[in-house]
Amino acid sequence: MEEGILNKLEKYFSKEENELFLGRPVDNKVIEKAEKELNVKFDDNYKEFISKFGGSYIGFPIYAFNNCDMLSEDTVVDLTNDFRTSYSFDKKYDIINKSYVISMDGNGDPIIINPKGEVLIYYHDNDIQEILSNSFKELIETYLPN
Repeated sequence: MEEGILNKLEKYFSKEENELFLGRPVDNKVIEKAEKELNVKFDDNYKEFISKFGGSYIGFPIYAFNNCDMLSEDTVVDLTNDFRTSYSFDKKYDIINKSYVISMDGNGDPIIINPKGEVLIYYHDNDIQEILSNSFKELIETYLPN
């Protein structure tokens, strides 16, 4: 991740009012184990983010491991496996099976990173997917408050 973005993230989380949004760093062994279990390769920027900040909230919930108190204890592995099970007979199963779930919207729709590195939302009620951002880095830049 670019140094400028990392500096903005560190500044954001260093503010007293934002401390509750900060997760705890994740060890690379945990990340590697999760990639193997889910049979995916995490986006490099996502890996760097969670290795420094864990599951955190930046105006947008980002689940991983060691989530902040504002998020549930569900990990990226839990969310991904839950959605893979729930959508096993759905038209979008192939996409979800090759991707991983990093968040959910208020309606419980999964927000995933696909193998191309795009961040998508899958609206399960109408079977539509939408690109939220072209990359995890772009997602951070969009939602991180100034």
